[in-house]
Amino acid sequence: MSGPNAGELEKSNPVQLRYKIIAYVAAWALALVATAPSHWALAWMFPLGLVAVIDRHTANDGGWGVLIGCYAVYLVHGYFYFRSKTVMRTVILYGVLVVLLVGNVAGCREMIHSH
Repeated sequence: MSGPNAGELEKSNPVQLRYKIIAYVAAWALALVATAPSHWALAWMFPLGLVAVIDRHTANDGGWGVLIGCYAVYLVHGYFYFRSKTVMRTVILYGVLVVLLVGNVAGCREMIHSH
């Protein structure tokens, strides 16, 4: 008699959707609060912080295409995050989200303090 190996156990017990949602919302809420609570009216522009880390000029003057591209990064990430079937993939994708949001916060703060 042999028990299930770790791979089988992980696949049979994926992270529940409600925990994924809670973790995702918590990460976004923390990032938004850490950015600039006094600028809530500009929260819809938050994803531009991703570009601002690389090139502040493009983030400020890039237009709708840049903003839509930034939103697309998060939509594609969310698609894979919420469809992940194993604990390991969920944790890795959550780590990617945290890295993206930390970069985003840094970019947004740079844009805010440069004006």
